Amino acid sequence: MRSALKPFGGKATDSSSLMFVKTRIVLTVVYVMILAGILASSSGISRSIFSERLRARFDESTSGQEVSELMPPPGPDMRNIEQDFQSTILMVNGALLIVAAILSYGLAGLTLRPIRSAYQRQRRFLGDASHELRTPLSILQTGLESQLRRNKNTKEEKKITSHLEEVHRMTRLVEDLLQLSYFAERNINIPNKENVELAPLLRETTERFTELAAKNDINIDCFVNADAEVTVFGDKQMLSQAIANVLKNAVCYNKSGGSVEVRLSEAQSQAIIEIDDTGIGMNPEDIAHVFDRFYRAEKSRSRGTGGSGLGLSIANAVIRAHRGKIDIQSVSDKGTKVTIMLPISRAS
Repeated sequence: MRSALKPFGGKATDSSSLMFVKTRIVLTVVYVMILAGILASSSGISRSIFSERLRARFDESTSGQEVSELMPPPGPDMRNIEQDFQSTILMVNGALLIVAAILSYGLAGLTLRPIRSAYQRQRRFLGDASHELRTPLSILQTGLESQLRRNKNTKEEKKITSHLEEVHRMTRLVEDLLQLSYFAERNINIPNKENVELAPLLRETTERFTELAAKNDINIDCFVNADAEVTVFGDKQMLSQAIANVLKNAVCYNKSGGSVEVRLSEAQSQAIIEIDDTGIGMNPEDIAHVFDRFYRAEKSRSRGTGGSGLGLSIANAVIRAHRGKIDIQSVSDKGTKVTIMLPISRAS
């Protein structure tokens, strides 16, 4: 299976709130490390200078005095004074470091504010533009379908059919963009949470691809016991779509006579969904970008299947929203294995 991959100009929209938080924390750590180095140097220099001066004063105060039983007791020990001074510096510098960390975090936020603002404007534009495109695309589709019915078995049929396919492809792309915008605007929150039985969900979702698999001469099997009780807490429709996106890639980027196998297991309080295919696979450099939006490694084939390059991005967003993880292992010309891990719900 090969995701619709190749840079297509939309990768800049891959940023997320999590990315900004991570960047802000990294900037804060950098600021604090720089300040810590300055404070450490300051402490060392201050201690050295103070110790030398204090030792010189002790030497001056005791020079020329004779030791006698009638002499007053000696002053405080030099070592104790140095230790007191060192502990004082550590306490003061520690407090300053905490204050610096707070100020650094705020400064990092100010540094990222223009970038965040630009990202939010871009995200809103993406959602608004996608929404506004739905109406004209719907009108175009209706008009072309009407023309196709009137021009059946004419020389115009092929041209109209081609135009209609392009409209369908654009409609799918707009729907995918709207969904990604939906996730982003809500910080990938799950709208409808419920206990979801994975066994029937996998069997139903796999069944939807039986016809497509047969059309492409692919054998698709779901080795999931219908009575298996593996439950996760989340949105059934979103999970179904995530699995469907993976299955679609497994079927569409397979070889004639190939196979797709779906399995479900449980390990360490995790539900494990495995989708294996004997497709065209991916190169290591493609796997690194497999979840990037609009990234295509097989551009010509992706176009033929109607892929937008957003399927695995959506699947990844959905699985992450359910506190899960999706992993892809692939060998070029041999096939791909997608593993989805989701926390099991123990609620009765």
